[in-house]
Amino acid sequence: MPKSNLGFIRFIIRTSAFIGKEMTEVVRQTPLLLTLILGPFLIMLLFGVGYRNEARPLKTLVVMEEGDPFQKQLEEQVSRGAGLIYEGSTTDRNAAMEKLKNRIVDVVVVIPPNALQTIQNSEQVVVQFFHNEIDPLQENFIEIFGDINIDEVNRQIVTTYAEQGQENASTMEQKLAETRTQVQTTRQLLQAGDALAAQGEQQKLSGDIDALSFLVGGSLGLMNGPDGQTAENNPTGESATGDSENQGITEALARLQQSNQEMGSIQEGKANYDEELAKLDQMDRDLTDLETALQGFQSIEPNVLVAPFRSEAIGLQGNELEPVDFFTPAVIVLLLQHLAVTFSALAIVREQRSGSIELFRISPLSSFETLLGKYLSYLIFATVLGAVITATVVLVLNVPMLGSWMNYAIVLLTLLFTALGFGFLISLLAKTEMQAVQYAMLLLLGSVFFSGFFLDLRNLWEPVRVVSYLLPATYAIQLLQDIMLRGISIDPLMFIGLLSMGILMFIVAWNLLYRRLQQEWD
Repeated sequence: MPKSNLGFIRFIIRTSAFIGKEMTEVVRQTPLLLTLILGPFLIMLLFGVGYRNEARPLKTLVVMEEGDPFQKQLEEQVSRGAGLIYEGSTTDRNAAMEKLKNRIVDVVVVIPPNALQTIQNSEQVVVQFFHNEIDPLQENFIEIFGDINIDEVNRQIVTTYAEQGQENASTMEQKLAETRTQVQTTRQLLQAGDALAAQGEQQKLSGDIDALSFLVGGSLGLMNGPDGQTAENNPTGESATGDSENQGITEALARLQQSNQEMGSIQEGKANYDEELAKLDQMDRDLTDLETALQGFQSIEPNVLVAPFRSEAIGLQGNELEPVDFFTPAVIVLLLQHLAVTFSALAIVREQRSGSIELFRISPLSSFETLLGKYLSYLIFATVLGAVITATVVLVLNVPMLGSWMNYAIVLLTLLFTALGFGFLISLLAKTEMQAVQYAMLLLLGSVFFSGFFLDLRNLWEPVRVVSYLLPATYAIQLLQDIMLRGISIDPLMFIGLLSMGILMFIVAWNLLYRRLQQEWD
C-alpha cells in the first residue's frame, strides 16, 4: 500500500479516536447532559405556565369632598369602571395616600372639588390617578386605565344629557315664547277690564310655567348638576357656581313661580288690577332673565361639553422615570449576582482538580476558616466591581439615586453574601468546572425570568410565583428599586428574606465542605 494512503488512514484513525473519546466523555456525564437539555426547557416551561397575559385589576380608592353633585356621579361611574377592584371612597386624602404608599391599594383617584364650576368655566375637570409604580410599562398601563375609565364617565354623562336634550330642546324655545305670549295676553285682558277671560289665560299661564320649569331642568341638567342640585339645596349653603348661568336660571325660575303664586286667582269686579299687572310685569322680566341665562349655556366650549373630564396619572415620586432608570437596578443585581456565583462556583471544583483540597485537609485550617476566607476574598473583589458599576450608572448614565447610600451599600453587600453562598453550594455539588458553569447559567436564566427583571411578578400565577422568592435577585431587585427610584428605606421583610437565604446557604456550604474534607481525609 502506498505510503500516502497509509498516512491518510492513520490520520482518520487518530482523529476518530478523539471523536470517540469526547463523545464517550459526554455520554458518561448523564446529569450534565440532562441539565444542558432539560434545565433551560423546564425554566421556559415553568415561565410559560406561570405567565398571565392579562391586565391585572387595580385596587382603587376614591378621594372626594362633599357638596359637588358631579363628584357623586363620578364616584359611581369609577366604581363600576373596567379593570378595577373598588375599595370605596374617603374624604381623607392623606390617609388614602398612605395606603397607596404602603401598597394597600394600587390607585388613588382624586376627584377635584367644584367640578361643576370648572365645567361652566369652559375648563375640563382633571381627575387625578395617583399610583406608586416605577415600572414605565405599569405607568403606561395606569395612564390607559385612567383614560378608559374617564372616557366611560364622559360617555355616560354625554349620553344622559344628549337624551334629555333630544327630548326637550325642540320644545323648550317654543314653550318659552308661549309663556311670554300668555303673560302679554293676560296683561292685555286685565288692562281691558275683562277679568273673566284673564282668569282663563292665567290658568294656561300657570300650566306653561310648570311645563317650562320641567323642560329647562331636563335640557340643562349639566348647568344644575347631574342630580339637579341648585344653589338653594346646596348642602354647603353656598352656590356651586357663584354668578354663573345656572344660578340665574334657578333664581329666574323661582321668581317666576313665586310671582305666579303671589298673584293668586284673578277676581272679578275689582276697581283696578294694578297689583296683578305689577306681578305680570315681574314675570315678563323673569322670563327675559331666564332667556338670557339659557343663552349662557351656548358659551361653553363644545369640547368641554363632549368631554367634561380628563384623567391624569401621577406617580408619588413626582419625577418621570425612563426605561433605563427602571431597569438599571435590576441589571446591577443580575450582573453582580452572576459574577459572584460564577467566581465562587469554580472555587472548590478548581481546588479539587488541582489537588489543593488535600492540602487544606492536612493544614491546621478548619472548614469554617477555609470557607470564610474564600467568602471574604470574593466578597472584597465583588464589592469593588459593584462600586465601579454603581459609579458608572449614576455618574455616566445619570440614573437617579433618591435614597440613602448606606442602605444601598447594605443591600449590595447582603446580595453578594447570598450570591456567594449559592456559588459555593454549586461548587460543592458540581463534579467538573463545566457543570459548575452550567449550574450558574441556569441560576442566571431563572433569575432573568422569575426575579421581576422584565416582568412584573404580579403577572405570574401565584403557585409559580413561589419560585421567584427562592431567588436572591428577586429580593435585591425590589430593595434596590425602592432605594434608588422611590427614595424609601429598606423593606424589613424583603431584607430579612435575602439575609436569611444568605445565612442558610453559608451553613449548608459549610456543612458540605466539612464533609468533603472528611471524605478526602478518609
